[in-house]
Amino acid sequence: MGSPRILIAMNNEVSSGKLKTIFAENGYLVAGQVSDGQECLRRVRALGPDLVVLDYDLPLTNGYEVAKILLEDKLSDVILIATESQKALVEELCNDIGFSCITKPLGKTNLLNTVDLMFKARRKINTLEKEITDLKEVLNTRKEVEKAKGLLMKHLNLSEAEAFKRIQKQSMDKGISMKEIAKAIVLAYDI
Repeated sequence: MGSPRILIAMNNEVSSGKLKTIFAENGYLVAGQVSDGQECLRRVRALGPDLVVLDYDLPLTNGYEVAKILLEDKLSDVILIATESQKALVEELCNDIGFSCITKPLGKTNLLNTVDLMFKARRKINTLEKEITDLKEVLNTRKEVEKAKGLLMKHLNLSEAEAFKRIQKQSMDKGISMKEIAKAIVLAYDI
């Protein structure tokens, strides 16, 4: 996996340039820079960055609205830069996974630590989601095999171990997963 990609959405070109320099100096790839909320949404959909760092005070669509859309549609993780008074307005997003709000004035260390934590959290979440998907697949396979085993035991008067070995042997002989063999058995006896 390459460097994490960040999209910067700031209404001030000077601030945007400073952020780009900070991120580039610290090993992050800046996928783009935009200056309004609507362009931010278009660029996120086109570029698919890992993280969007955006200012609350964006023209056309403010940063809060952009953040809500990005999080609801699971397009990107978000760091929203806001004033202390604006931070109170975004409280509902603060519990969302993939969202962080930091207040102005920005400190370089605080910003980089937040970005680093966001990327670490995302990697961990992705790992856990993959584990969940894998476990669901294992469970589904077991359910299919158990169902097929039951049918073999009933129709061929086999013991549980014999039925399992038959499914396993068919899987190995044909080079097909046990789940597919089990599905075929269920289909054959379902007629």
